[in-house]
Amino acid sequence: MSVEPEGDSLLRKVRRILGAFDAGSPVLGLSELARRTELAKTTVHRVATEMVDVGLLNRHGRRYELGSLLFELGQRVPRTRALRLIAARYLEDLALTTRETVVLAFPGDQDVLFVEKYFSQRGGGITFTQVEDRVPFHCGASGKALLAFGDPALRERVLAAPLRRRTQWTITDPARLAADLEQARRQGYAVERQELVVGYGAVAAPVFAAGVAVATLTVTGPIDRLDISRLAPVVTAAGRALTRDFESVND
Repeated sequence: MSVEPEGDSLLRKVRRILGAFDAGSPVLGLSELARRTELAKTTVHRVATEMVDVGLLNRHGRRYELGSLLFELGQRVPRTRALRLIAARYLEDLALTTRETVVLAFPGDQDVLFVEKYFSQRGGGITFTQVEDRVPFHCGASGKALLAFGDPALRERVLAAPLRRRTQWTITDPARLAADLEQARRQGYAVERQELVVGYGAVAAPVFAAGVAVATLTVTGPIDRLDISRLAPVVTAAGRALTRDFESVND
């Protein structure tokens, strides 16, 4: 049953509707949007109709998808655009050096966003066909690096929320996750072993702006060849170099 929060503004309703879509559900009907947003169907229909009119959503019959205007606006975000452009050569170099899949990830409002991927030369890119374009912070190396080195308010919010299990190795105990994040801060990088996808692991290094992690470079591959002693120095060096380049552009 939908429960519409009292006094919820139009913008907050728009945000709820936009947040209902994900990589696994790019097209949603009215009933599913109402269920996911916890808004009344009449409210969802009214707000979604306005969103279609201004280009935030596309409508196909009785189903909705995100509008191309969102992509266009996303390309205009200065920090995101600049970092993606600067990071391109680092992603390519890491993929060639490690021969594994390399990802540039940003912190989203609720999840980690994978925005650029360079696929492994060996393995045919199979690793990230198994992972959505956004995943919970606590599951993967990218998210743990963002929590360890990023905004403390984000870390507190994630640790206070339920930690849902993705595999049998996912950390669901807040105290254990906090200890894992502390270890990541000490060593300068985060590691995950089959916590997001069974059979795969990753190592991630932070990219900083003004002393706070705003992105990560992450190398991921099959767990049986995840050599942390080999990968961690390469990934952390790339993260430091990308940080220098990015901060020099923003000075």
